[in-house]
Amino acid sequence: MSTIEWGDESLADDETTREVLAQFDDPVRSTKQATGNTSRWSDARHMRERFRMPAWDASNFEYEGVIPNCWEHSWDAGGERIAGGTDFLARGKPGKGKSTLANYVAVRMLEINNEKVVWRGSSSRSEWLPLAPYTVLCLPEGVDVTARLESKDPTEPAVKLSIDQLGEIVREVRRYADPVDLNRRVLDEGTFHVVYPDPRLRGCQEIYERDPEKQYDTPPERETLFHENDPANHWWFAWALARVNHGPHHWTTWICDEIGDIAPQSVSKDSYGSYQKVELLKDMWVDARKFGLSIFLFGHSEVDIHRYIRHKIRWRIQMPGTANPTTASDVVGFESIRMNREVTDEYPIGKALMYNETNFDPFRWKDMPSPTSYKLKIEVGR
Repeated sequence: MSTIEWGDESLADDETTREVLAQFDDPVRSTKQATGNTSRWSDARHMRERFRMPAWDASNFEYEGVIPNCWEHSWDAGGERIAGGTDFLARGKPGKGKSTLANYVAVRMLEINNEKVVWRGSSSRSEWLPLAPYTVLCLPEGVDVTARLESKDPTEPAVKLSIDQLGEIVREVRRYADPVDLNRRVLDEGTFHVVYPDPRLRGCQEIYERDPEKQYDTPPERETLFHENDPANHWWFAWALARVNHGPHHWTTWICDEIGDIAPQSVSKDSYGSYQKVELLKDMWVDARKFGLSIFLFGHSEVDIHRYIRHKIRWRIQMPGTANPTTASDVVGFESIRMNREVTDEYPIGKALMYNETNFDPFRWKDMPSPTSYKLKIEVGR
């Protein structure tokens, strides 16, 4: 029994709650995706107008095989193009624009390919808030969900939100039963989704067992690879497997911020089967491409991410403030590097360098500021 007098947390009153919610832009419910009316602007068009983003034009880039090849998806590519889904790892220090780039890429995937964009929701981060007015927030059904807004000033009381109040920030809140249900019923083409994993991992073991080619060591003292007591992040391995094996196979982009949280270099064969699940992700990577799942990863450093995953990634983005590599030995999985000098350490925020084994191209993106300094923290209970 605790001997500490914890007391009640100081929370914002109703008036302050209304004032904070008023800082957010109203949800956008007038677009083609929101109404089903094909004569309306698409979400992507509405986003571009809001952020004054010019229309996509592949001719703006010098090398077709770098950025256009990665972002324009096709089932039947030719020439320098690669068919199917793509991938990249954007790496850079905190505060160098990774989150803004992730929002920018989300808009481009909606615009170029009419994709189902899936942003990995996290209880500790909400960098997707610039796109909140268009967001379909996906939460597991049958579990308690708490939401709060926290100020940058830690002396300010937190704002506790109900699920209904979340509807004042995002376009829609939807519930899903399991990864297959999410993919087949909940996700929509041309729409931006923020998905929070099911901490009970319902359906995950069944999805794994239905793939006879994926067989890994079971963690000690239990009979299954996936278990309801596993870390909630492990849900993502089963979700990706469900998307690859059971569709639907519309173009889908998974935006995974801080990939090191899921597949760290330090992963081990622990009681949760963490190492085996990283192997599972590695082994499904080629099939993900084949079935139109693109995986766009963001992290602080390559060495934080497991080498199994780094070996599979065909494009890299070097964020500003850190020097780009100049030899292939600096990049796991690459046999060649075309850059022969360091340039990105002098780039301003908003400019980065994308490269693969054949070439490289600098690019810029528009700033997409959040309407408020408050951060949204959503926690899903077991």
